[in-house]
Amino acid sequence: MADERAAYPGPRARAIIERMRRVEGAGPRTGAGEPLVVDHASGATLVDPDGNRYTDLAGSFAAATIGHSHPDVVAAVAAQIGVASHVSTAAVSEQRVGFEEDLLAIVPGELDRVLLGISGADANDIAVRLARSLTGRREVLAFSGGYLGRAGGVVGLNGKSALRSKVGIDVDAHFLPYPDPYRWPEALGGPAGAGAAALDLVRLALDDPGSGIGPLAAIIVEPIQGNGGIVIPPDGFLAGLRELSDANGITLIFDEIQSGFGRSGRMWASEHAAVVPDLMTVGKGIGGGLALSAVVGRASHMSHWAPGTHTSTFLGNAVNLAAGRAAIGVMCRDRLWERSADLGGRVLERLRSGLDDDPAVGEIRGKGLFVGIELVRDGATKEPDRELAAAVRARAFDDGVVVAAAGRYEQVIKISPPLTIDEGQANEAVDVVIDAIRRSR
Repeated sequence: MADERAAYPGPRARAIIERMRRVEGAGPRTGAGEPLVVDHASGATLVDPDGNRYTDLAGSFAAATIGHSHPDVVAAVAAQIGVASHVSTAAVSEQRVGFEEDLLAIVPGELDRVLLGISGADANDIAVRLARSLTGRREVLAFSGGYLGRAGGVVGLNGKSALRSKVGIDVDAHFLPYPDPYRWPEALGGPAGAGAAALDLVRLALDDPGSGIGPLAAIIVEPIQGNGGIVIPPDGFLAGLRELSDANGITLIFDEIQSGFGRSGRMWASEHAAVVPDLMTVGKGIGGGLALSAVVGRASHMSHWAPGTHTSTFLGNAVNLAAGRAAIGVMCRDRLWERSADLGGRVLERLRSGLDDDPAVGEIRGKGLFVGIELVRDGATKEPDRELAAAVRARAFDDGVVVAAAGRYEQVIKISPPLTIDEGQANEAVDVVIDAIRRSR
């Protein structure tokens, strides 16, 4: 495919990049090479200003869940923007109430209240503040490799210290190991014992007065880690956290911003474990491509704030909420979580059959269209290969496929395309990734 494409960036794209660098205080996160300039996008396809087409296997940070520029979202936005766009949070609109009703209709029945946000980080910040104000406690337990966003209220809760140090934010949580079966040390029971050992560490931290961890307001966890490398915890881990939270009066928060809304082959990733949290944060694809997030939770954990405690100028933006309602409508009408499960299973099988003998591939794992390819220097030592991951991304990009990097060392190739992607397009793009891994070693 590479010889059929114009070299990137072409003249129009380069001109835009140069303009950006003259005005922006920082630049976009690109991984390798020049940033992609997107002129227009539809479904799972991105097009640059010079006409080069790219298959978006990254799903634009896993946010293009129902595809780019879905016609239902386009129609909803067009209809709403001519009626009312900005609605103050001191007022109420049909779109606001309708979105909240539609969202509650697709979450576990025990979760019956909503607070709106704008970004995923915003939702996580709201959830932690709810837990702290409800319990009267300050301390929070998070997990290594976790990613909760880059806004000031949650940067200190991220499992990667570099995310804090780069912006001068102090740590704001206690951290314990997330049970990554592939990388769990033999000294702690090896892969087979990862879930039980991780829970034992949490239990010890809660029970031991010398652990350094005081009474917790919240435990916050991703049911499947996204930026951490598509890490799927062992059976029983989330249920164990639920049990420990109940026994200690701790608010259990699930971050479903990446893993939820059909991504993992269920509507919510926590459904794989049949565990319901006290608070759940949602975002990314829930807005249909516009900025929208929310916290959903049990009334017992969300009714202690007086009216006006939580507000922000654009929380009630009626256009974004109309887009969110359309996105939920598409998800439910087309049962996209089922499509994610079916197509994701075939993508996994295609990757495994194409890479089963490749010494640079340590593991291929995933649920639904949420897939990670772990790249290593040595299969025995499992030494992560960040440089190879960067090379694979660059080669795939040159051949018209966008993939993301994940993992603690950015050694994981992350595949999270729109759930609406055409299967033929997905197969061609996956073959490009397989070829890129083979040719990049």
